[in-house]
Amino acid sequence: FNAMNTQSNTSNSTGSPSINYSPIPLFPSIVLQTTAPTSLIEGLAERAYELRAEGEGLDASNMGGWHSPLQPIPEMLHKYMPFPEWEGTCWYMINQNMQGNYSHNHPQNDWAGVIWLKVPKKHDAKLEFEHPDCFAQYNAINSMGEHHPEIRERFNYWQAYAFPPKEGVLLLFPASLRHRVYFNQSDEDRVALSFNLALPKTDI
Repeated sequence: FNAMNTQSNTSNSTGSPSINYSPIPLFPSIVLQTTAPTSLIEGLAERAYELRAEGEGLDASNMGGWHSPLQPIPEMLHKYMPFPEWEGTCWYMINQNMQGNYSHNHPQNDWAGVIWLKVPKKHDAKLEFEHPDCFAQYNAINSMGEHHPEIRERFNYWQAYAFPPKEGVLLLFPASLRHRVYFNQSDEDRVALSFNLALPKTDI
């Protein structure tokens, strides 16, 4: 093989090809979403403040926010876990003005989740997920955005995607998916309960 003898084709055309392609979503990252009643989240929010009053929290991914010690997942949330068998743990987060969480994932777990318990009226502290291959596919993602935005919109083909917090909404996502929380730019608290799930190992 002689690299000097290879040839490549280039095009100066700015137009899109006329061939119709059928996009096939391959290896998607699944985020599950449901909603819990107000009575449930009010009780969990009260528990968050009780724990904060009892003592200091932990330093984890939080940037200035209060992170509770690890807790058993509350019994009232068990019915929201969509798997018959699991082991899990949870923690409460209280973020005040200019507090958030840096980009991270949850090693040694299969699924991770969050339920928003108290959300400021100014919904700016979003939860943002990073595309698992956002660097390797940087130009590919941009090419869809520039030339085929309808495909990008249809399949959420972005470098990152952010969910606005909403009280009572619960998201469940692969624990390996990197994510971060925007800074709370409100004077009101942003309160959430996050959790990890580890599923039984299966034989392949």
